[in-house]
Amino acid sequence: MISPVGTGRKRLYIVIATFLALWASVLVALNLTVIPDTYWYSYYAIDYTVGFVRRGLAGELVGLLPGDQFSQQRVGRWTSSIAFFIALAVLAWWIAAKSGRSERRLQVALLIVVLPFGFAFGLLQAGATLYGGTALIFFGLAVRRAKSARSVLTASAVFGIATGVLVLIHEAIPLLFGLGVIAVLAVLANQLERKQLWAGYALALGPGIATALIVAAFGRHGVADELCALIPHAQANNPLKGKPTLGQLLHGFRYYDDYHDWACRNITPFYNRSLMDGIRYVGRLGVAGMLVNTVYGIGVLAISILAIARVSGVPPKRMWTLLRQQWFAVAIGFAMTLPVFMTGVDWVRWWVSISLDIGLVFLLYASTQPEIDAPTTSRSTRDFIVAVIALALIPVGIVPAFMAPLPI
Repeated sequence: MISPVGTGRKRLYIVIATFLALWASVLVALNLTVIPDTYWYSYYAIDYTVGFVRRGLAGELVGLLPGDQFSQQRVGRWTSSIAFFIALAVLAWWIAAKSGRSERRLQVALLIVVLPFGFAFGLLQAGATLYGGTALIFFGLAVRRAKSARSVLTASAVFGIATGVLVLIHEAIPLLFGLGVIAVLAVLANQLERKQLWAGYALALGPGIATALIVAAFGRHGVADELCALIPHAQANNPLKGKPTLGQLLHGFRYYDDYHDWACRNITPFYNRSLMDGIRYVGRLGVAGMLVNTVYGIGVLAISILAIARVSGVPPKRMWTLLRQQWFAVAIGFAMTLPVFMTGVDWVRWWVSISLDIGLVFLLYASTQPEIDAPTTSRSTRDFIVAVIALALIPVGIVPAFMAPLPI
């Protein structure tokens, strides 16, 4: 039985929506005035001027914009966040209105904003991998809406082509979101037979993996000095280099550094590193660092699934059953993330991406289950309010890593 939102309860959701709007506004204000975006600009600092290098397409695209290089990179940084926000908004709208109307659906839609892979993640962890998360959300929605096997395979092919291009912006995209692709098809594509399912995996993952291998094989290395020469000189906020106290940081301490010098210290040297250099770099986390980041990351995943389950009323074990039926493909999806963990230190950020892989599927799966249209209870509404407030005040998805080398 569908439970529409009663007049008396509308005030609650107006208050919650207002709280979320104010919360998001505060985060944006903090990001614009206190938190430096220098690291995220660097994703757009490299182009193909010195030849075919990894991530060069991002620099080429922003280079088409008017203005100086620093302004172009700033636009690139915000483009990834805005694209992700649009995807989250479409996902929330689909669950709240398009796939059916009930009070629980509205609660889940509002919950999406504060989930670990929600608004705060898209704002404060604004790497180019957000484009992969954006594509995955739209792919999940396309499969959820598909009425035939042909539609699912078409969506898989389109996603595969898109990620084949996105690899030229960030080579980790098919590796981080391959698990999500597999989970989407394994859980939501009921119209596919076994052979068709594997065809869907191949269509969705093949182009991205192939392009990633091309980048690894033919991307130029040893070009750090050439790339450094292309980085513009500009004053950028880099408070960590000023060695501030905690009190200064909380009050918005600002320390200006030359962006060219910062990027040549922290970004371009990676273009001289081999695979083994990357592994040794990650080794600087140490056993303790790896353990802390892994436990925290798994906790983020668990919090995501638990919050969705408590608010929607849908037990996650049903989804796990469907995933276990495709255990080999799911194992491949997890294995695809290993190269990212082996060569990059932002382990918590990778775990939040994995939370998006699984959490997106659970959201879309829950939207098909009868519990989400059942009447709310006082307990479920309390769980919803507590989850929204707790995840807003403690945004666990914004930490990139613990005990990792800082770009200062």
